[in-house]
Amino acid sequence: MKSYYQMTVLEKWTEDLYKRLSISHPSQISIEHISERLNIWVHYLDVRSKGIEATAGMYSMFIDNRLPASLQRLEFLHELCHLLRHAGSHSLMPERFTQEQEDESDRFILYAAMPYSMVSRMKLPELRENAIPYLAEAFQVPTELAMQRIDQIQRRVFQGQLLAVMGRQESQQPQSSRPVHFSRLISKLN
Repeated sequence: MKSYYQMTVLEKWTEDLYKRLSISHPSQISIEHISERLNIWVHYLDVRSKGIEATAGMYSMFIDNRLPASLQRLEFLHELCHLLRHAGSHSLMPERFTQEQEDESDRFILYAAMPYSMVSRMKLPELRENAIPYLAEAFQVPTELAMQRIDQIQRRVFQGQLLAVMGRQESQQPQSSRPVHFSRLISKLN
């Protein structure tokens, strides 16, 4: 599985963040542990979750106390992405740009709640229907999120396998039947 899996840029960034914070076990993916390491002041209030940077490098986060603890953690991860990757006021940005940041923060939840480096070290059950609850339990996430992550990992592994097969086939083609790329053609002419 590992040899074919390709991380996205955001996923690699998340893995690097966890490495810098010495987070290597699912139990360390907690609001308390991460906020302590990043010096984020977390407040639980009867408000919608929101992260703010008071001054450069000084963060506060408000977490909706009406949510169950498991969803508070996911809200924390969503807002963490905004704090660490998205600068500026959302009210001044075009709606499309704001939506792209929201989408990135949602993807970040998958990577931060269930990092590939940790998932790949686990002995997951062979059957998908058993692997999903196993992953949900191990990372304390809703079953739907675990299913989304398992499916994503399987797609990326399959994509990597396809690319590897295609690469082998291309290298086995006779030189004259290979497609000529425009940039290679230009370099040959010069």
